[in-house]
Amino acid sequence: MIETEDENTEKKTQAEQSDGPMIRVLGLHKKFEDFEALRGIDLDVLPQQVVVVVGPSGSGKSTMLRCINGLEQATRGQIFIEGIDITHHATDINEVRQKVGMVFQSFNLFPHLTALKNVTLAPIKVRGMDQDEASEKALKLLEKVGLSDKADAYPAHLSGGQQQRVAIARSLAMDPDVMLFDEVTSALDPELVKEVLDTMQDLAREGMTMVVVTHEMGFAKEVGSRLIFMDEGIVVEDGDPEQVFTNPQHPRTQEFFSKILSHI
Repeated sequence: MIETEDENTEKKTQAEQSDGPMIRVLGLHKKFEDFEALRGIDLDVLPQQVVVVVGPSGSGKSTMLRCINGLEQATRGQIFIEGIDITHHATDINEVRQKVGMVFQSFNLFPHLTALKNVTLAPIKVRGMDQDEASEKALKLLEKVGLSDKADAYPAHLSGGQQQRVAIARSLAMDPDVMLFDEVTSALDPELVKEVLDTMQDLAREGMTMVVVTHEMGFAKEVGSRLIFMDEGIVVEDGDPEQVFTNPQHPRTQEFFSKILSHI
């Protein structure tokens, strides 16, 4: 079969990208009718980096994550996941999405399934894994997130923090190369936040590549390898967390952190 010039160019582009960042975002724009939520995002996420994204509500943080995971279609620009352009019409987005785990603010657990069955569902249905293998893997993941004793519990019998940790285990069950976290602690009672952040910190220590949208500035400062500040659909500042916190360069970043400094 003879490949067209466009196909050859596309393969070459993907091959070049595969040697670079785990995630590459180039000129990303996203419009919702007349509202431009993202106005030209450029972002590289290297393997094993923990990129923490902060900013005011409505700055485009969650929209960016949803575009990276293919849940929102970019209006303009390109997004590469491990060298594959997910904005290309020929890309099987469902296949690529298996490489990218995502945990949301809402837990989205199936209420009629136990914690164990919530975790085994995708590997069985999507990967074709047999029940015994999936259950064995799920039990290890529940142990990993500190919930080995809750395998047979239903979501209604779990605290919010426990449900969110089951959601993390569910994402890990697909063996993702990248994890995206979208304000996963914002719906939790304050005393439950730490157990979820501790689980995420453990993943970071193990070398998981992560992009974390959060309002938890302590986590951003202690765990993040990079800190990105977004406002009005653009990346305003990008740097080492300590540097951005203590010596922000952009006036908008300075204004934002001056208002929350007492909470860091």
